Amino acid sequence: MNDLDTQTGQYKVTAHLFNFIDHLPQDKQYILYKQLIKGSVVTELFKLIIDMDEDEKIQLLERLGEVPYEEEPIRTINLDENESFMRENTRKVCQIPVKCNVEDHSFKSYIIDISTVGALIESNDRFPIGQQILMALRLPNHPNALELKGRIARSGPRGIAVKYFDLKRIHEELIRLFIKNNQ
Repeated sequence: MNDLDTQTGQYKVTAHLFNFIDHLPQDKQYILYKQLIKGSVVTELFKLIIDMDEDEKIQLLERLGEVPYEEEPIRTINLDENESFMRENTRKVCQIPVKCNVEDHSFKSYIIDISTVGALIESNDRFPIGQQILMALRLPNHPNALELKGRIARSGPRGIAVKYFDLKRIHEELIRLFIKNNQ
């Protein structure tokens, strides 16, 4: 394959992404944008403001004085290669103690982000993707410990991302209530 073929392939992928994003609803575009900039919305806003002329800055300041703000729940868009659709899940930043078992390795840590489909567990250890994990945790809104099964979807410097499987309906509802009541 020569350089021209490589460039043409890259442009096709870029064009496909542009088309896909252009057809997303605006709220999903915003969620994707926040994920791409890794939550650094303030930094990106500062960059935009620096490029404004003084009149635009004054107009923005006036508009900001009129807008009431409500904090929105954190949402993520899963662009899993195995799924041809986008999935949106409300997530809750938290610090829930958790006991984990991955094969013959047991450790205690904290869930730092939870949703009804998965969790992010703080860990310096790396684990293979697809590895089964068992988690025992106690949600603040429920007196009994939950035992959840999952598979490691990602393992990186922030920790391990776990996608639940065989999640009991009652556990899903308890997690949903925890997220809803702690927004």
